Amino acid sequence: MPDRIHWEDGREFEIDRIFDVRPSCSLKAGGQGDRYTVQVRGKLSYLYFERGTDDRNLSFGRWFVEVKN
Repeated sequence: MPDRIHWEDGREFEIDRIFDVRPSCSLKAGGQGDRYTVQVRGKLSYLYFERGTDDRNLSFGRWFVEVKN
């Protein structure tokens, strides 16, 4: 389970709470996998885990968040 988000510029945000995990796709960024509904600094956000192509290793993949406009 994720416990923090590391931003590309070096900032780090602790995840306060995980509300939900479900299979989903990101409509803004593309990609498909598990969508985590999380609370960071009191605000809800979606965190995605896109599984890698190696079916033998289910923990292999990439994490990402959608950029807010």
